[in-house]
Amino acid sequence: MSLAKRVSITGFMAALTCILTSMFQLYIYETHGYFNFGEIGVYVSAILFGPIVGAFAGGLGSAMADIILGYFWYAPGTLIIKGLEGFVVGLVYSLLNRLRFKRNFIGLVSSSIIAIIIFSSLLHVGLNYYSGSSEFSFGFPLLGYGTVSVGIPSMFWILSSVLLLIIFIYIYVKVDLRYLSMALSCLIGGSIMILGYFLYEFYVLSYGWAALVEVPFNFMQMLIGLIVSSIICVGIGRRGIMVGG
Repeated sequence: MSLAKRVSITGFMAALTCILTSMFQLYIYETHGYFNFGEIGVYVSAILFGPIVGAFAGGLGSAMADIILGYFWYAPGTLIIKGLEGFVVGLVYSLLNRLRFKRNFIGLVSSSIIAIIIFSSLLHVGLNYYSGSSEFSFGFPLLGYGTVSVGIPSMFWILSSVLLLIIFIYIYVKVDLRYLSMALSCLIGGSIMILGYFLYEFYVLSYGWAALVEVPFNFMQMLIGLIVSSIICVGIGRRGIMVGG
C-alpha cells in the first residue's frame, strides 16, 4: 500500500471514528464523561488496516470527537488511550491471524471461553447498569442533538446475551476461525482502554474512586465495538477484500 493511500485511509477512518463517537452519547454524571459507539471505528480500522492506521484513527478520531462535543479535558488522555487501543488491537490481530486457528479441541475451548466471558459480561453489565430509564443524546457533530429518555427492560439484555451466544456458536461452526482472533484482539485492546481511562480519571482528572463508575460503561463500549466490528469485518472478509493483518 502506497504512503498516499495509507494517509487517505487513515484520514477517512479517523473521520469515521469521530462521527461514530459523536453521533450517540450517554452522559456519565460521576466522571463527566460519556458512553459512545466509537470503539466500532477503532476496531474496524485496526482489524482491516493494521496497528498504525488503528492507532491514528483511534487516537485522533476519538480526540477530535471529545473536542467537538465539549469534553476537551478528555482529549489528551483519549489521544493516547484510544491510540494505544487501536495499535494493540491491530498488532494482536495481525499476530493471532498467523496462528491459523483450526477446528480442534484448542479452538473449541478458546471460542467457548470467549463466548462465556462475553455472554456473562453483557448480561451482568446490562442488567445492573443499563436497565430502566436512561437519557441518551444522539445526532451528528455541528448539526444539533436531541435528548430522549428510553426505558430498557431487563428481558432485552437476557435475549441479547442468548442471541450473542448463538452467534458465537455459528461463527465457530460456519465461519473461518481467524475471526476468533478478532474477538481476542478486541478484548485485549479494550481492556487497555478500560484501564487507561480509569487511571486517567483517577490520577489526572482527580475523580478518585468515582472513576470506577465509568468502568462498566467502557466495558459495554468494548463489547458493542467487538460485536459490531466483527460482523462488519466478517462481511468484508467473505467478499475477499480483507486488507489488514
